[in-house]
Amino acid sequence: MAYEGDDWSIAGPNILSTGQLLTVRSALEQSFVIVEHRFYRGSRGPKVSVFDDYAELEAYLHDSVQPGDSIWCWRYDELCRDDNSLVHGKVPDAQGRTPRGGAY
Repeated sequence: MAYEGDDWSIAGPNILSTGQLLTVRSALEQSFVIVEHRFYRGSRGPKVSVFDDYAELEAYLHDSVQPGDSIWCWRYDELCRDDNSLVHGKVPDAQGRTPRGGAY
């Protein structure tokens, strides 16, 4: 339900507009896209997903969002790099060893 105090307007940012969708589609040709789905009026915590297929993102926007929800998108390759990780580690074996190398 729309709360009228939120100043609903035709001029607001529309994630389903052609321009917005073209921007995301173009980014998906080069990188994964991180999508944060913020639910209208804080009905629950945000959901974060990563998409690599435009059709899957389009289906998500058709099936999983409600009016007023806020969708934020970022290019994965611009944010998730080896030089800016919060932490990095490898899973140890039963003896606590991790490989120094590896085909990653």
